[in-house]
Amino acid sequence: MPPTLPETSSAAQPAGADAASDLAQVRVEMLADETLILRILATLYLSKKRNLIGYAISIIDLEKKLDLPREGATFVCDYMKYRRLVLADDKSRFTITVEGIDYLRRGLQIEEAPLLAPLT
Repeated sequence: MPPTLPETSSAAQPAGADAASDLAQVRVEMLADETLILRILATLYLSKKRNLIGYAISIIDLEKKLDLPREGATFVCDYMKYRRLVLADDKSRFTITVEGIDYLRRGLQIEEAPLLAPLT
């Protein structure tokens, strides 16, 4: 008689399915967050480039401009502050940093111009 595979309990299958479903949901959320990060950075970049004075944007204005639900950008903005992609002033207005511009360039797949070689 050929060997048979051990039976798996029916309780173990849904738990594994739930874990896979949870991971799939996290992936969807993280991809959505990545898109939001790039949208916020693009908005801050354009604001800084077009308005040399008064280019900081409040989180409320970001949410309105990007048509996000109230508190829709809070988690992502906290992440961006921690990663130093943005700076926040004492009134919670955001500006993009050099690191944020570099992150945006990578996200948009824009290559950086090579630096000139030093003269010898």
